[in-house]
Amino acid sequence: VLVQGAGGGVATALVALGAAAGARMWVTSRSPEKASRALELGAERVFGSGERLPDRVDAVMETVGAATWTHSLRSLRPGGVLVVSGATSGYTAETELNRVFFLQLRVLGSTMGSRDELTRLVAFLDRTGLRPPIHTVLPLSEARDGFALMERGDVVGKVVFTP
Repeated sequence: VLVQGAGGGVATALVALGAAAGARMWVTSRSPEKASRALELGAERVFGSGERLPDRVDAVMETVGAATWTHSLRSLRPGGVLVVSGATSGYTAETELNRVFFLQLRVLGSTMGSRDELTRLVAFLDRTGLRPPIHTVLPLSEARDGFALMERGDVVGKVVFTP
């Protein structure tokens, strides 16, 4: 599994969950600090953004969007799936449709899961002891600072606000 972008909350959760489930997790990153953190979370390898992979992957988890879309499609093996759950770099990207149909690729949009999936996730977390990576916890009065961190991309994991 390739996760595009190593620092965001969804990406870090994907790496940790995938590794805990036994999947071979690869990640892309432009930041040495975020790359190091991804390895700590269970990523097997980290590649530079857009870097050619040594092998094609079964699945790509895409939260970056336009900036990584072409790389995501080109990284899939025939029959692979591209799961899109975000587009922080832009919502519009050109697609080589011939690649999609010749390689029988699947593109799947995903936002929230069902109640049953949440129950299974919590049971998995209980079994494994895995917890979401938290970058920082801030009082709600400092929300502006927390959102500025996220906007700059200076986080690895979640920013939590407390009342």
